[in-house]
Order: sequence, then structure tokens, then C-alpha cells
Amino acid sequence: MAVWPFKKQTEAKAHPAGSALMVNGGPAWARKDKSQSYITEGYQLNVIVYRAVNEIVRAAASIQIELYNGDEAVGQHPVLDLLANPHPGATYQSWLTEMLVNRMLMGEMAASADNPRQPAEIWPLLPLNIGIVPGPSGIPRQYIYSINNRKTTFDVDQITGQSDMLFVKTYNPGDYWRGQSPLMAAAIAGDTHNAGMRWNYSLLKNSARPSGLIRFKGGYPSGEMVARMREYFKAKMQGAENAGEIPMLADDAEWQALSQTARDMDFSNTMRETAKYVAAALGVPLPLIDNDASTFNNLEQAKERLYTDTVIPIMREVLAALNNWLLPRYGDRLELRLDLDTIPALEALRERMFQRAVTAYREGVLTLQEARTLMGYEPEAEGEFKPTPGSGMFDLPADDIKALAYGLDHG
Repeated sequence: MAVWPFKKQTEAKAHPAGSALMVNGGPAWARKDKSQSYITEGYQLNVIVYRAVNEIVRAAASIQIELYNGDEAVGQHPVLDLLANPHPGATYQSWLTEMLVNRMLMGEMAASADNPRQPAEIWPLLPLNIGIVPGPSGIPRQYIYSINNRKTTFDVDQITGQSDMLFVKTYNPGDYWRGQSPLMAAAIAGDTHNAGMRWNYSLLKNSARPSGLIRFKGGYPSGEMVARMREYFKAKMQGAENAGEIPMLADDAEWQALSQTARDMDFSNTMRETAKYVAAALGVPLPLIDNDASTFNNLEQAKERLYTDTVIPIMREVLAALNNWLLPRYGDRLELRLDLDTIPALEALRERMFQRAVTAYREGVLTLQEARTLMGYEPEAEGEFKPTPGSGMFDLPADDIKALAYGLDHG
């Protein structure tokens, strides 16, 4: 592998307990079975997980990305061309979708470039196929991507941590080298929801009729007779096409239906509760998942909270990774930023913040300069109002945005 070409001459730094971290590490995914179940039983078979993940992905892909050189916006640049067409057949939205779905399901996202300098292509990689070789300083020594009996090794610079592979993980207190899936906290709730779906489906297939028992008169029947009775009931009583059939039994056998109420057979309430837990673990407000829980007013508030609480922090995580991994190849002052003023779901929040700044100025709480700065305008007393690039109210950290929104709603 090529040496990272943008390495700065710095002294080597190491994790104070780096060598100890290698004990539990290894090139294999420690919970590969769980990760596969997050994909199949979670994203592919659970409607709540699928809906929640896609709410996040669609919202994230709708945010426009801007490139800045210092404080000046850049309209045309090879970085923007690369993100618009990351690899043949892909768009920015499809590339970001793969990255974010992996992040939401496995707590990790990864990509590789086609060359160590200014790449023409960047490809998303499935973290499930990535092994990590721990390094003695707390930095991975190598990433190993294995698929179809082929292995590709990505070396990691032990001074800068840079590599031809972009690997981003969430914090995992149980494994220093791997990320923690958000679905790990919602695994029981997701399994319960899936079990409820299967239970209700099986009842509907059998016309919602509960099982019963066969009572034999006298002694216990022979094994052969029990086997014949089981085959008989499977053929004649089970399945939607046999709904309502009456069993015909011999003189020494009696059919007795087991009593179950509709409430005993209904998992709807339990499934509704588990849906709340799954949505909460993924950071999606319930009104965006459950139509019965949504009204016009709380739906608008839910969309706003989806951005401020979940989508914006995740997208800042993505851009921070790209700013550190990709943009140094093109220069030192380049930075990708989110254009949050273009998000329609935050229009009400922008309006409330605008009105608050105007009111604060009228009441003498803020000066004209402070009010203009808060609203995103140049701090000038005269002349046309012009937005200040990179210094608007929505360029604040996500926690500050949430704090302002809370104050506007409750103050």
C-alpha cells in the first residue's frame, strides 16, 4: 500500500494503555452473528426499524452540502464533483444512504478511495466485511476488507491514523476497536415486535382460532396413535383453507378447545409499546413512525426534532470524517459544511429565532449589532441586510440549536 502522502512530520503519540487494548482485539468481528441479525431481522424484516432508519436517511440526504475555503464559499471544486458522483452509477444521495444505513445498523461506516491522492471514486464498504488488526499505540495497524474469498489490506499510519480506508465508529464501551449498533439497545424490543407480527400472522392464517386439546378416555394412547392424530390435525385443521373444520374423532377421544380471549390473542398493545422503544433508540420521534400518534401540529414538531436531535449531529459526524480524511488531499483550508438554512422543517424554528432577536432588540436586551449577528446578518448598522457566510444562527452547534428551540418554546 502507498504511504499516506499528506503526513505531517510530527512526533509519535500513543494511547497510554494502547498495548493493553490489543488483548481483546482481533481481525474478526466480535459479534458478527448479531450484526447479521440487525440487517435481516432488523432492517429487512422489522417495519419499525426500516421506517425509522429511512426517515433519518431521507432527512439527511435532503440537506445541502457547502464547501468553504476559510470563510468563503466555493461554488466549483473537484471535491464537489466527486461527492456529486462518488463512483460510476452512484449519486451523492445513494452513496450517503449506504453509509448512513450501515451506521444506523452496525454503528460503523466505511469507504475507500481509488488512489491515495485526489481520488476519482470513493466507494462505501460494508463494515460487516471489515476486520481490524489492533496496533500497539491504540491506533489500528490495518483494516482488512474480505469479500468473496478476496482480501484487501489498508495500512494505517501509526502517527497520523490516516489510511486509504475511511472508518468511522460510534463509541462502544464493550469493544475499543468496534462501534456499537444503535439497535443493540433496541434488540429485545425489536425481537418482541417481530414475534408479535409472526403470532398475529399465524392466527390470521388459521382464521384466528386458538388451539385445543384431545382428551383420551382411559389410559394414555400409544405413540403410533398420537402420531396419527397429529398428522390428522395438521392436514385437516391447520391453515386458512381449513378454517371452521370440525374434527371427527373415535369414541375414546374428545376434542376440547382451549379458552382464549381476543385480548390474549392480541399483541397490538405490546407491539405499539415496543415500537416506541425502537424509535427512541434510533432517535426518531414516534409521530413520524406511528400514524395513530401523529397530528398536524405534533408532526411538524416531530420533523423539527428529528433534524435537531438526530439528523444534524449524524451529518456533522459524516462531514467531520470527510473533512479529516478527504479534504486534506486538496488543501489545508477547505471544509465541508451543512447548509441548514435550506431545511424546510426548520422554517418554524428560524422564524421563532428571528422574532426573538427582533423582540430582544426592541426591548433593549440586545444591541442592533447583536440582534443582526443572531439573525445571521453582517453586524453593520447601515446598508442592505446580507447573510454572513458561515456565521448564521443555524451554524451553531446542535446542542445550542436545541437549547434555543427549547427556550423559544418555553420562554
